[in-house]
Amino acid sequence: MSVLLSMLALACRSAGINIKEASREKNYLVSAEAKSTVSAEELKQNYPLAAGFIKYGYTAYRITYNTTNTDGSNIIASGALFVPELKTPLPLLNYDHGTYFPSQERNAPSYLSSGSELGIGKLFSGAGYLVAMPDYIGYGSTKSKSHPYGAYHLIATSVIDMLDAVKEFCDKNNIALSGKNFFSGWSEGAAVALATVKSLEEDQQGEFTPTATVLNAGPYYSSGFANYVLDSSKSFTYMKSYVWVLRSYNKVYNINKPTSYYFNEPAATDLQNNPEAYIAQDPQKLFTETFRQNYKSGKETTLQNAMLENDLWNWKPASKIVFCHGDKDEYVPIFNSEKAYTTMKAKGADVTLKIFKGQTHSSGVYAYVQQVFETFEKAK
Repeated sequence: MSVLLSMLALACRSAGINIKEASREKNYLVSAEAKSTVSAEELKQNYPLAAGFIKYGYTAYRITYNTTNTDGSNIIASGALFVPELKTPLPLLNYDHGTYFPSQERNAPSYLSSGSELGIGKLFSGAGYLVAMPDYIGYGSTKSKSHPYGAYHLIATSVIDMLDAVKEFCDKNNIALSGKNFFSGWSEGAAVALATVKSLEEDQQGEFTPTATVLNAGPYYSSGFANYVLDSSKSFTYMKSYVWVLRSYNKVYNINKPTSYYFNEPAATDLQNNPEAYIAQDPQKLFTETFRQNYKSGKETTLQNAMLENDLWNWKPASKIVFCHGDKDEYVPIFNSEKAYTTMKAKGADVTLKIFKGQTHSSGVYAYVQQVFETFEKAK
């Protein structure tokens, strides 16, 4: 297979054909609907603490685009796009949102509601960035589908398809892009953004070449995180999220074991009836002894390989990466960022670790946004 791919690549280059352009048989952009236009003054009034770097108004669009679901089927996904009122070539910023449970559907960017993360799109558009914020599969136009929670490489595929749709939108509307591409995200979105950068650098070179990335509190060490939870004797406030990753992998990677295999009662029945059910927070009480022992002894090979596939720490980025993390993060432990930073640094990558002393998963967000602005402004 690798020989055939190499021959195809050589033939395409000889003919002057871009491989990705040659292989895609569809346009990505389906629709783009302008939803609101906000002036710079209005934006400053809404975000007075950030007024110093707001220079432009913006128009917010809800866009839909063609992508592929985890089962290989075609699907039309959605997202938000913020276009600043600026005629010079625009830097592109892809911001990826954190965890939203199905009951939090209205937080998805394409609804353009008052969600706190949506403010990042507004603010950076006000600073002169074209901001693309995907909903992900499972939200917005695809809310009837399951979100592949924790399957970061698969989510990244739909993110990149949105970027292609944004490029088509810009071409149709005579919006010039500067070629500077920035990536950011918080929590789940941090892992999605890093998976997106990895795919762009390793698999799709030349398409949206990353310039710089700033991430906050992401789970980049899935395999280590799983062992940390299963081996622990303490309770976890956010066990519901960790269980969602397990149940997502069980479906996405076609493991398809019953909930009773993984969870003791009453959680096994409760989760079957309600994915957001209250469950025990102590892993020793929640998970069955059979599952824990099989996982720890290496018998859960498909699940463990899925965890390894979604590890994002063991590679060398070609572009600048800044990891941000609060040292009191109770949701996504800081060892995730430390593992990625130390490994990438040892490989010679341009990486930085910003530790927010005394900050939790949520309280460090303001410092993170400041870091995003400082890093991207220097590079744009």
